[in-house]
Amino acid sequence: MRNPIIILTMAMIIGMILSSCAPSQGVSDTKYGPDDPSNKIVTEEDLNKRDLIDGYRIKIASTDTEQDALMVEKQVVEAIQEPVYIEFIIDKYMIYTGDCQNKEEANILKEKLISAGFEKVYSVPKKVFRKSITQTVAVIPDPVNTEAENTASYLPSFDKVIGYRVQIFAAKEKNNAEKVKIMASKDIKERIYIVYAEDNLYKVQVGDYLSKIDADKMRDKIRLLPNYADAFIQNTYVFYDSKASSGDYFIQVGAFSSQNSAEDFIKTSLNSLGYNNTSVYFDKNLYKVLIGSYASNQDAASVKDKLKNDGFEGAWIIQK
Repeated sequence: MRNPIIILTMAMIIGMILSSCAPSQGVSDTKYGPDDPSNKIVTEEDLNKRDLIDGYRIKIASTDTEQDALMVEKQVVEAIQEPVYIEFIIDKYMIYTGDCQNKEEANILKEKLISAGFEKVYSVPKKVFRKSITQTVAVIPDPVNTEAENTASYLPSFDKVIGYRVQIFAAKEKNNAEKVKIMASKDIKERIYIVYAEDNLYKVQVGDYLSKIDADKMRDKIRLLPNYADAFIQNTYVFYDSKASSGDYFIQVGAFSSQNSAEDFIKTSLNSLGYNNTSVYFDKNLYKVLIGSYASNQDAASVKDKLKNDGFEGAWIIQK
């Protein structure tokens, strides 16, 4: 738990630094379009206050190290966009996914995982989070401005799921948070949110990350920037852009720091085995080698099985 005095001190320092900086654009401007939820100040929902009910989660795997568990988490969320839960029991990291309210939901999720290439999965009775009924972005009621825009707005292209953001700032004054958001947007090319929390603070948070590994990378990158050395990861609700998925399925075979390495891998390791429908996809500072696309998860899964037989154990299916 962060010391609120430290947070408020940081707010005052950065507020003074930015007080002379006139905003060059409104905080509602965005490259993601008018329905982008980061256009609005949204209310924070406490994950720990969600109702827990009897249900099921799907056990995916167990690993010896946390890093291996996080890699499995990344594979799962990229394949099915479901929350992943990691539990450390004795000497193993147990990886589960889903908040299935009943056995039928668990069976559907299990089949979805199997289709995505995850083997030996099974449902386990667990306490799970009660699912939200609606998918909305709640705009905070501004005590000064009572115009109609301060109402909840429904964003049909975004699904609200459990994930991670990187928090870089918190302040009692909304104007200070807006200034920090504008300043940060010059260096950080991700969605930046102003989130109003129950502790009456306006928090500036970066990104919508489904996996902790991706959130870790962004946190480390942000900490190298001036003023954000104390950036930390917040487990919260994030918005998954359902329009970003074309419905095409790909198999990710590798990820490299340079394009030349990725292309050499294709020539020496894939083309020689007959995998010719390959491509290099630049994402999150990595050059990812993909095979595809395929119209269905099942089509991709059959190729993934062949890749496994050819020695590519780490391949997994993604949708983009």
